[in-house]
Order: sequence, then C-alpha cells, then structure tokens
Amino acid sequence: MSSFVARLATAADNAAILALMSQPQPSNGVQFAFERLPNYFDSASVTHQHPHTIVIEKQNDKRLVAMVNMGWREVFVDGCLQRIRYGADLRIDKQFQGGRVLMYINRAVRDCVQEDWYQSVILSANDKSRSALEGGRAGLPIYRSLGTISTHTITGRKALFSPHKQIRRAQIADIPAMNAFVKQMAEHYQFLPRYDFYQLAHQHPYFNGLSIDDFLVLFDDEQLVGLVGLWNQKGFKQTRVVDYNRTVAMFRPIYNWWSRLTGGFILPAKGQTFDYMALHSPLTAPDDKEAFSILLHNAWQAVRQQGKRAMTLTLSELDPRLKVLEEFSSIPLKAYQYTAAFKEQFLPSLDTQRIPYFESGRL
Repeated sequence: MSSFVARLATAADNAAILALMSQPQPSNGVQFAFERLPNYFDSASVTHQHPHTIVIEKQNDKRLVAMVNMGWREVFVDGCLQRIRYGADLRIDKQFQGGRVLMYINRAVRDCVQEDWYQSVILSANDKSRSALEGGRAGLPIYRSLGTISTHTITGRKALFSPHKQIRRAQIADIPAMNAFVKQMAEHYQFLPRYDFYQLAHQHPYFNGLSIDDFLVLFDDEQLVGLVGLWNQKGFKQTRVVDYNRTVAMFRPIYNWWSRLTGGFILPAKGQTFDYMALHSPLTAPDDKEAFSILLHNAWQAVRQQGKRAMTLTLSELDPRLKVLEEFSSIPLKAYQYTAAFKEQFLPSLDTQRIPYFESGRL
C-alpha cells in the first residue's frame, strides 16, 4: 500500500492547509510567510476563479504533508480569451521535503494537466525549486521561462505631485467603459485577466475585499486611459516576517526611526505582518507613461490617506512603464515566470511582443 495519497482539498482541511502556508519562503534578507488566514479557501477564490487545490495525505495518520493549487482562471492569451491553469501555493512540510512526496505531487499535477499547459511563478531566491524544475529532470514538467517579473513595494515618492483633474473614484456607471478598457489592454498584455467589474456589485469572491469606489479611473476628455484599484487584502491574505538576517535585523531600528520621521515604510517586528495595499489592475497603454505616473501618484495619495505606508504592484521586466517607478522609493521582489507542460509539444507558442501581466494580489 502507498504511503501517501493525493486528493482534492475540502473545507475540513483548512487548519492543516493554513499550517502548510505558514512555512517561510526564501527571499533576500527576510524570510516571509505568505499566509491565508483565517480561511485558505477565501484566498484561493481570489487567485483562481475555479480553484483546484490538491493535498497529499499520509495514509497511516491522515496528516497533510503537501499541497498545490492547480486551478483555472480566465485570461487573454495572444489577445484571445482562454481558460488556463495557474500552478500556485506549492507547499511541502519541511519534514518531507526532498523525499517521495514530490513524486506524488508531480503525479497529481500530471493527472489534472494531461495534454495541456499551465502558468507558474517561482521566486528568484528559491534556487532549490528553480534548479529542480528548470533542469528538465525525467518525469517532471518542462518549464519554459518567460523572463522575470518583480513585485514592487512602493514606500514613498521622491517628488511632489499635483492632482490631475480628470482622475476620480469609479462609479457603477463607469463599469461598461472599465470592462471595455480591459479588453482593449489585452492587445498589449499577455495573461491579462478577464474582468467583469459588474461582479463588484454582487460581492463575487474573485473580488473579495473590493468595491467599485476602491477604483480610480483616469480620462482624457471622454476616453478612459487609466485604471487602478486599491485592494486591502489583510482580511484573507497576509505577509508575515518569519525572520530577518543579521544585517537587516541590525539596521531595522535605525531604518524604522528614519521612516517614522519621513513617513516611509516600517519594517515590522519578527512575527508581525506587513501593512500595505495591493494595486488591482494598474492599467494604461504600455507607452503611456504619463497616464501611469498619474495613476500611481494618485493611488499613493489615496493609500496614505487610509493610513497605509506601502502599496504593491507587479510588473514584467519587459514593461516600459517600469521607468515610472523611478519617481518612487520601492523594494523589488524578483520572480521567474514560466509556462509548463509534461511534453514539449503541449507548451504554447506565444506572441513575444506582448508584455506578460500579473496582479500582485493574485500571485
């Protein structure tokens, strides 16, 4: 009899899944835990429109030792709407890392993916996972790199900014224009999610924690040219500091003293969570750096008015709007993006002129 079994997660698994999610992830100078308190399944409905959470259970004592979410989401691929899998939340109990558990995860992933492909992201500091998956070991999926993305934690701005008269809070009447704008931006961005902002009014779980007035809309005359939402996810998704390395721990008190004087970002004590807002759909045309600058400055002003000291967004290394971030103080967290499949012929051939798109709040 097998030592482990793979199965779909149920609500009864929540406590065990939360324990797996609390395990620290490697990063530069700081060990983070990307938690999903109080209910993992609430956060899974934000990262995936159709979650498919697989758990690996130890047969003799029913202990959960690993998990991965291979759910679906609807995104634009080469400008056309597709339903694709996104592999996320891979966690293996520390006691079982490097053993047979990975084989059971791999088998379960292969069974659900079959003759298809999926999207995945791995932190650049996670050398162990990247070397294992990029090496093309027999039996493991083939990972094709699409370059890097960085999640930028903006902690301040470097210059004063005058408010723009044509940016304001969104209203229900703006939703047709917002929906149309997302479809228009799909001509530029690869993997841009399909958003129906009418779901905001119906408290759809994919928009957990958001309402229509959390969005800012930017117009040029009557034309919508920019869109961004301010997303407080702390009710279902948290980033906790597990530990600092010696250098960061030594300088944290000095850094925090200076940040309190200047209104900058505060590094929480070990065991505490970061307090920030994620930027939802920070969208402009790729070459419209002026509109993107207006969006970010106004978003920063709104974030500070709500008592927060940081906001996050994720941009591809290929996004020309990265230049605008020079107007802000930010801390980047780099990751590698991939398409993956179990055979070479199942990997997609993508338009490389499109800019990969990721929501920091849905990673």
